[in-house]
Amino acid sequence: MNAVLEEILRTGFTVAGSGQKIPVHSSVTEEEGLFLAGMVSELQPRWTLEVGLAFGVSALFICQALPAGATHIAIDPYQFAGPPGDEWYGAGLDALRRAGYEDRVEFHCRPSRAVLPELESKGTKLGFAFIDGWHTFDYTLVDFFYIDRMLEVGGIVALHDVEMPSPKKVCQFVVNNLNYLVCAYYPAVEGQASSKLQAVTGLAEKFLRPDCGLVALRKISEDTRPWDFHKDF
Repeated sequence: MNAVLEEILRTGFTVAGSGQKIPVHSSVTEEEGLFLAGMVSELQPRWTLEVGLAFGVSALFICQALPAGATHIAIDPYQFAGPPGDEWYGAGLDALRRAGYEDRVEFHCRPSRAVLPELESKGTKLGFAFIDGWHTFDYTLVDFFYIDRMLEVGGIVALHDVEMPSPKKVCQFVVNNLNYLVCAYYPAVEGQASSKLQAVTGLAEKFLRPDCGLVALRKISEDTRPWDFHKDF
């Protein structure tokens, strides 16, 4: 494990570029980070993307699993300022720099609703994406919409905080209306292996239990729905 990441996990603190020591009050857990890194390591994608950089913990896990020459795109309009209680002080970018990952990260300090359409228009193709930004239904769905248009068939998009109503509802929409299968989730349901990226039958209901905070969805094929398709979710 990268030394910077290990220190953050061990102490619960990080350091901003100004030298200010900051408590890491919002991030993926070590177990969730290893879950993300395991997927990236298995996929070996050339391009990954993350909505919501914050203190950079999930980005550190993703970057340490990237193959040589790969790039991680991080989007966070609040990296240098934010709502009270969510000030990041540039600490996420600084952690990536201190960890030696600066050259493999493409950072955008603007809202994802503005950045994602630009990336799509440039022809960006993703192998893996992680949605952990603004958690209302509309924002989460917009993030997914554009990521889906860039995600390669066989690629994976993971959503965080699926125990919350809006991300959960987006997952319900995706598995009921689009060509995606749940391939992994954390924490795992007893008796259902989640270490390998393969579809597990019946998961559409199981991942909706209250303590399931992270779900990975694999894109099986491009969207083939007719213009008026709808399935309740």
